[in-house]
Amino acid sequence: MLTSEMTTVWLATNRRLAWLGAVVTVVLAVLTLLAAVAAGRSGEGVRLVLVGLACGAGLSTLLSACLTLAAFRPAVSAGADRLLVRLGPGRTERLPLTAVEVFFLGSQPLDHRGGPADADAAAFRVGTLVVRIAERATAVARRSGGGPWAAWEDGYLVIDGRWTEPLTVETLRRINGRLIVAKRAAGETGPDLAEVGQSCPPEGCCQ
Repeated sequence: MLTSEMTTVWLATNRRLAWLGAVVTVVLAVLTLLAAVAAGRSGEGVRLVLVGLACGAGLSTLLSACLTLAAFRPAVSAGADRLLVRLGPGRTERLPLTAVEVFFLGSQPLDHRGGPADADAAAFRVGTLVVRIAERATAVARRSGGGPWAAWEDGYLVIDGRWTEPLTVETLRRINGRLIVAKRAAGETGPDLAEVGQSCPPEGCCQ
């Protein structure tokens, strides 16, 4: 599966959330149209209010459309020598494939509002996909920051599973399998799937 940027999709987006965004965009577009039509048929006093409503709904429609288009893009994709990880709308982290060592499944404790929390005080946990960086790629491992969909934590890039397709053991094997193929194509040695665990590395980057 290829994108317009000639990259292969390794991990798809959460299509349920993306389609929900599309529905919201359509509803806002309909409200914009109704407000515009009503403004054209109303008297002078009410017309200004409806025009303002139409403008506000139109701007909301545009913003929602942009976010929805971003949400439909894959969470993780790869080109010839780069791994592309979506950090948030309009933000992508580009990693050299030579710096990517392996993927792990993990989990992140969250509070009632969906924000980070201590493990003991967590209201629930969300699945994550953790990108482990090779020790020799020190410059990459020192990166920081991120966005709502993925962020750097202790030298690992942690991808929030709420914004991706379901993170299962089969998903993990598929992605690591593609990493092996990509590394072999570049003349490198990829991870041994028989030795790849199903949870976070012992350092506890996503406990």
